[in-house]
Amino acid sequence: MTRRLILACVLVLGASPAIAGDKIDPGTQAKADVLFEKAQGNYQAGQFQAAIPLFQEAYNLVHDPVYLFNIAQSYRKVLDCENAFDFYTRYLNEATDADPKQREKVQGWLRELQPCVEQRQKEHDAVKHAEDAEKQRRAEELARQHAAQGPAFTEIDHGRNLRLAGLVTGGAGVVGFGIGVLFAIHGRSLKNELADTCRINCDWSDPALQAKDDAGQRANTVAAIGLIGGGVAMLAGAGLYVWGRSKVETVQITPSTTGATVSARFSF
Repeated sequence: MTRRLILACVLVLGASPAIAGDKIDPGTQAKADVLFEKAQGNYQAGQFQAAIPLFQEAYNLVHDPVYLFNIAQSYRKVLDCENAFDFYTRYLNEATDADPKQREKVQGWLRELQPCVEQRQKEHDAVKHAEDAEKQRRAEELARQHAAQGPAFTEIDHGRNLRLAGLVTGGAGVVGFGIGVLFAIHGRSLKNELADTCRINCDWSDPALQAKDDAGQRANTVAAIGLIGGGVAMLAGAGLYVWGRSKVETVQITPSTTGATVSARFSF
């Protein structure tokens, strides 16, 4: 059976197999002819979309470029300029022995389709750009959600008052210890003065000498109280501060599919 080129809506005779001398199995050719007849019927009935897969099946069997032309014609009829352009181009590349007038007509259709193909390409590029932008937006949104769903840390301070008391007590201890040091120095100075006086003439009936001795004893008493009390207060303040630090609790809340996991740790 002779294959035919479908020109516009009219079937025109005159197309032989793509490569002269090709040996095609008769059974395979018969299947291709049946497919062609069905496709031709659809084409003539204006059912161009239904004709396309039949022409393609026939081409897959015998690889006759005539079918490529008919596929291109069908795509042109359904206003699919990109596929029409592609199959016209394939036809010209494979039908090297096609009639020059036929090739010229196909080239004319390619020129007509070119603006449409370029416009479709721009549209495809715009759609791809929009899809890429949307993917990027979704990825960023997902990253923000994951960051928001990460573990949250909350510090619960039960030892603030203890630490404050420790600082106050320790500070008072430092002041008391400092006063004790000053009075200890003053007491030693008075003691040295009395020792120097007694080496020359130590008259304990002298009121001035007795007053200096009393002042020295008082200075030593205050020094002892300051040094001991201040030292105890500093130790107590340090203990209160450390105890207060042990009351600081860090709570970690980790979201999960069933709710949240809560864990706590204490710092010292």
